[in-house]
Amino acid sequence: MKILLGGVPFGCDNIGDEAILASVIGLVRGICPDAELVVSTGDRAGTERKFGVKTVPLYGFDPAVPAERLSEALDGVDYYIWAGATGLSDYPEMACTLLETAQARGVRTIVWGVGMNDVFNPYFFTLHGKKKRIADTLKSCFGFDLEKRWTKRRVAAVRQRLANTLGRCELVVLRDRKSLDVLRKCAPFPDAVAGADTAILQKQCAPEALPWSESERDLFRSSSIRMAVCVSEQNRIREFGEFTGWLDRMVETHPGLLAVTIPMNPKNDFRVMEEMKQRSKHPDRILSLRFLEPEEVQAVAAECSVIVSSRLHLLILGLNNLVPGVGIARGSKIEQFLSLFGLTTAGTTDALDLPRLTGSVERALAHQDEFKRRAASVRSGMLEDLDRAKERLKQTLAAP
Repeated sequence: MKILLGGVPFGCDNIGDEAILASVIGLVRGICPDAELVVSTGDRAGTERKFGVKTVPLYGFDPAVPAERLSEALDGVDYYIWAGATGLSDYPEMACTLLETAQARGVRTIVWGVGMNDVFNPYFFTLHGKKKRIADTLKSCFGFDLEKRWTKRRVAAVRQRLANTLGRCELVVLRDRKSLDVLRKCAPFPDAVAGADTAILQKQCAPEALPWSESERDLFRSSSIRMAVCVSEQNRIREFGEFTGWLDRMVETHPGLLAVTIPMNPKNDFRVMEEMKQRSKHPDRILSLRFLEPEEVQAVAAECSVIVSSRLHLLILGLNNLVPGVGIARGSKIEQFLSLFGLTTAGTTDALDLPRLTGSVERALAHQDEFKRRAASVRSGMLEDLDRAKERLKQTLAAP
């Protein structure tokens, strides 16, 4: 059996996506150990070296290889598995084009572990440039909201396309129940199921294998409270200066606290958090890490007391070891995930709620043992949901 694995833009400096990829590869190999796996990725050499798989270009996300050219990689492929992140709302038309291209070649298609926000990516569903200017003029002069009408029609068309395309898939598994509820606004999908984000299966390296310097390791070990922090460059916190000031106050309030910045995009997020460190009054209380592998990030997160992040998958990697997190929301996905554990968000990247952030962090620090007991039960339930979805995947791949 030959399986082509694609979906989100793997191999593009996103540690969360790489955690999904590693976990999906491990899961599929556990089900079909003799299958030939091929991955569509932007980092072909690194993916081949790490996982021992064959690779093809990143169809659809690299301008040089548009989605329609996926057909050139489908010779001999039995299944195309489209996996990961919130792709059904972030880039739904890309998902449809890739799946439709495989379906047109007679390749069986599976949607696995994908999330879906309650709104589509605003960038693709709002007007830009000249069209935006014309729409604004019509609204100001005549009260006619062209953009609202255009967006409504476009959303309806994409929902119908998702209904048609995913309706032809052999199996549709969403990463949580709320995502499945959102998908069912497109069509009933009676056979679709909810599992869990596959990254909850991510493994971690041994602490002694972490590629940090001796000074970084000593600073980390000498702190009594470690707070992992990730600020996304993609959706930068509007009150960036206020957030930096909040971090200063936290280390002043807690003398043993070390802020450990962990960029989930080692390039772009790192630059933002370096700027935060430069603005800080206490840069010596901020440890800037730049690890590249999800197993390294999870090993560090496991030894932190609390995580504050506007990136979902740092929160997931922390909760894999029952470390509480406080989210800064970007869309609904962070809030959906944290709510399973009784955790909350402290506003959004556009409207940060600093008092709520302080209260949430203080509660997390004060009730760690109690939280771990609750979170262990929640995580057990998520693993059971994922096992049920995995059994459906096993049955689908075994079907003649």
